[in-house]
Amino acid sequence: MIHEKEYEHFLKEKTIAVVGPARSIQDSKNGDLIDSCDVVVRLNYAKIKNSKDSGTRTDVIYYDGSLHDYSNLKIKFLICSYPKVEWFFESRCKQNVRYYNNFYNHQVVDCALYSELKKSLSNDNKVRPNTGLIAMVDLLSYDIKSLFITGIDFYRTAYLNTHPDYGNHSLDQVKNVFKSGDNGDYHDTEAQFEYFKNNLIIDDRVLTDEFLSKQIKLENKNVKY
Repeated sequence: MIHEKEYEHFLKEKTIAVVGPARSIQDSKNGDLIDSCDVVVRLNYAKIKNSKDSGTRTDVIYYDGSLHDYSNLKIKFLICSYPKVEWFFESRCKQNVRYYNNFYNHQVVDCALYSELKKSLSNDNKVRPNTGLIAMVDLLSYDIKSLFITGIDFYRTAYLNTHPDYGNHSLDQVKNVFKSGDNGDYHDTEAQFEYFKNNLIIDDRVLTDEFLSKQIKLENKNVKY
């Protein structure tokens, strides 16, 4: 696995919050906690519905290779979550990566890290990890102090209604979209949750918000916190 030195230095011994767009973030009131972290990471569109729940800062964005408008954000690093080993990188991501390289401190997730993660999710290598899980795995590969996770609940709730693509979709509708897949690939949210419980939550650096903590306790009482 190859680490970009500048990003490695930026993250070293930092407290980090990764903030997702799950509806479970509503009324969490973790905004001050998020903003108190050294680095605030958001995903894809990086929309903030309520700063009291989601904080105000955005330092790093992990995105899915699609084109987004980040012109109003002062981000320090932009990370494409899908590397060139994915079959769709050339057709969907490469042009956007080149574009973003002109404006941002941009990089792509390490091929070996991504391939290992994807292989861990299914024997047939067909489960495509979501950007949120990729971001967590990537961040934990660095020498960080802590990682606080909020707004990511492995689809125990739907998206916030500010999400441009799925904000008006019910949870069942979102899951059906994921199950339908893309050229044989699909997002298996349960496989990703199992991976999180078995491999990430046992890391002492990982902290979860109240909602996700309760979900883990309900679904797997033997998990170490």
